Amino acid sequence: MEQARYRVHLCCGPNCTRAGSRALLPVLEAAIAAQGLTADVAVQETSCRNRCEQAPSVNVYPGPTFYNRLTPDGIRAIVRQHLRAGEPVRAWCYRTDERPRPQPRFAPPPRDTAATDESADWRWWKKGED
Repeated sequence: MEQARYRVHLCCGPNCTRAGSRALLPVLEAAIAAQGLTADVAVQETSCRNRCEQAPSVNVYPGPTFYNRLTPDGIRAIVRQHLRAGEPVRAWCYRTDERPRPQPRFAPPPRDTAATDESADWRWWKKGED
């Protein structure tokens, strides 16, 4: 079996999915077919790419080239310019200067104030030292 010239990894992690990445899959497949690149491009849905603040995202290999904040127009531009002509689309590339400080995805559990009290009963190694 002949290997594809490009591999496209579409993030389908929780944040990219909420941002619409699954809706981009048919757009990506249709654009690849319209350009006659079906044999040259392998598309794979992947887990989180760790760029959640700029979702939805795609990685193109070889490279890798990272694309973020994608729309259907961005997908079509990537297929035309990068996958067909071999030139990355700078307008959709990941830029570290736009990246906000990462926020935690999940809130930490509430802090038990008794656990910080020096006289707490749970400190078995302190028992009998009073």
